Amino acid sequence: MGRATDTPVLSPEPSPLLLAFVKRQISQAELAYAGQERRAGFRQLLAKPVLAYPADDRFSPRGPSHVMVIRDVSPRGLALVHEEQLNWPLVLLRISLPEIEALVGAVVRRSQPVGPFYLMGCEIHSQFDNLVSAEG
Repeated sequence: MGRATDTPVLSPEPSPLLLAFVKRQISQAELAYAGQERRAGFRQLLAKPVLAYPADDRFSPRGPSHVMVIRDVSPRGLALVHEEQLNWPLVLLRISLPEIEALVGAVVRRSQPVGPFYLMGCEIHSQFDNLVSAEG
């Protein structure tokens, strides 16, 4: 899943409004669509806080971190919801999951307002492992 680190890092919590917004989006998405998934790969909906950094072309951090929330993740990408409008072409994420701490780099493919917040649609860079197996 990317590069594991030895020392666990606790991510600061996102604002309660941001986390509630993402949870509401997930709930509405689960209720609204009951047909066959139109995307090529499996997409897992979740509301997971992460630390995100703007990255250079070698996926080294090039600025301070921002707290974001992962809205969904697939083998090839993820959607991040955040509070400030950002113009990042590349992003480095510190993801904390049970038993795993990892850094994952991604290319920002789209950035747009979503309600009172902003959404980054990201494609995981090929040098990093997939986050979710194709089976889910």
